[in-house]
Amino acid sequence: MTPSDNPFLIRSEIGTKIVRKSPVEWAVDVGENGVFMADFLQTNADLNVTVTLSGLNAKCTINSIYLCNDNNKINIEIKVIHKSEKTTSSQQIRGIAADNAGVSFCGTITIPYDAQKCDGHQNHRGILLSDKAKISAQPQLEIWADDVKCAHGSAIGPLDKNQIFYMQTRGIPEEEAKKILLLSFFNGMLASDFDEYIQNWVKKYV
Repeated sequence: MTPSDNPFLIRSEIGTKIVRKSPVEWAVDVGENGVFMADFLQTNADLNVTVTLSGLNAKCTINSIYLCNDNNKINIEIKVIHKSEKTTSSQQIRGIAADNAGVSFCGTITIPYDAQKCDGHQNHRGILLSDKAKISAQPQLEIWADDVKCAHGSAIGPLDKNQIFYMQTRGIPEEEAKKILLLSFFNGMLASDFDEYIQNWVKKYV
């Protein structure tokens, strides 16, 4: 896989209608008892995904990793609309901004007033590898129903210097320690199909 491939993996698409409007833009409708599960890996490329849970008991899981370096600027936008009752969603987003790169993440969970007993979760974590790199995050909950379970969170910062120092005291060079921590940061996020790609990127740019 090359960076321009925007690699992805659809793990499950039961009862769904998927429209890929462009290499980086997706629209997904999940019907009753349907399931949509997908992994996305964006290297210096935008991602725009909108999932509508239109049927009772519809479910979606989105896992996304972004890798951004040099002077690249990217936008990651993921929207999940709980249009029907008893729908469930999970968003896990992690990424790196290195050099003079900039990343903008916007994640939204929308639940209208008549979509009760829904469960929506979103988590974003970003790592800055230089003082010039920037990551901005806008996690949003638009909740109008009163019988729901929803949560979101975002954390952005550099690698933990204490962890790096600890590994150095065990004989691991600083650059190698950083690579180990980054690979651990992504471990288990996406299907194993992506492991080699992520490892090669980290080795090259860190």
